[in-house]
Amino acid sequence: MTAPMKILQVCSAESLGGGERHVIDLTRALIARGHQLHLAVRPDSPLFDALAGEPVTWYELGLRNALDVISAHALASVIRSERIDVLHAHVARDYTYCGIAARMARKKGQPVRFFLTRHHFNPIKSNSLYAWTIGEARNLIAVSNSVREKLVSAFPQFADRIVEIPNWIDSNATERLSREEARRRLGLTRRLAVGIVGQITPLKRQDLFLKAAANLIKERHWTDADFLIIGEPGPNDEAYAAELHAQVETLKLGAQVHFTGYVEDLPAHLVALDIVTVPSENEAFSLALVEAMAAGCAVIASRVGGMAEIVEDGLTGLFVEPGNEWALLAAISRLLTDKPLREKLGNLARANVIERFDRAHVIERIERLYQASADAEQAPPPEIVK
Repeated sequence: MTAPMKILQVCSAESLGGGERHVIDLTRALIARGHQLHLAVRPDSPLFDALAGEPVTWYELGLRNALDVISAHALASVIRSERIDVLHAHVARDYTYCGIAARMARKKGQPVRFFLTRHHFNPIKSNSLYAWTIGEARNLIAVSNSVREKLVSAFPQFADRIVEIPNWIDSNATERLSREEARRRLGLTRRLAVGIVGQITPLKRQDLFLKAAANLIKERHWTDADFLIIGEPGPNDEAYAAELHAQVETLKLGAQVHFTGYVEDLPAHLVALDIVTVPSENEAFSLALVEAMAAGCAVIASRVGGMAEIVEDGLTGLFVEPGNEWALLAAISRLLTDKPLREKLGNLARANVIERFDRAHVIERIERLYQASADAEQAPPPEIVK
């Protein structure tokens, strides 16, 4: 275990997705390892409830956009007054004002080790402002190799600072529910259960899942399977969610298709599902996919982004091409009818991801990264020549 540090995590997110769950669990883990945690968030942040009761020092800031100089000044003030050792940003718009804050603090004689994690698959802006502010970072953490490649492409001058550290799972932290109890809590009554897990948003393609479910129920007369849409809409996705609900009502699928909303302690409930689909258009990592695999579910995923690095087709899951409704339908149908294949994929997937994405091991890598830069604390990163 490394020496105790004062760590300021910055996360301006307004809803709970995989990246936010990463911040929550990282905060808990670092507290358990003896570090002092500070969090800078927006006033309406969902992290307040998620971390209620934890010994966290909170700062409510505007964190409005990449050019929020007021928030940069406020963060720099916190760094100086609290003598913060590590500053870690997790959302793209946070990178720039955190970089500015780190630069301000350094120039005032209080250097801070600045890190950022890239949780998203989209290419990052490679303009001079980003280069100037991100240039203050000791390391840029990518959650998958596909994300790392995009960071290297955008900022080749920082290639030696870019490291790949994946998200993680904690197979021992959740309440161990029996399959029967998990099924009861989710209201499942049919022999099999097929789910799609994650924030309800067009990117996740719940519409494709719903079309596949409708075909199986209406055209192929599958009556012994429940189809679950697990999650809640993001701040701008209420209309999309309403369309999905309307489609279920119009097609009279309500007996077999269920919207669960947000499920507390989801990993403990995943043992209720036989098949989990992740037909997203892209994903930087997909915590939902890894958690489903850890629960022993047979998974179907789009061959994109970080998911292409997680699943081995035909061994730990099945791949489908993104946006291909018929491929998704065929894969679900295949797994519904082939119990030995379902069980083989689920068993191999569980063993594989527990070995690769163990929580203690991954968080230890982040902690070591924080500590490794301490020796270079007084030597600022080289200025970027524009």
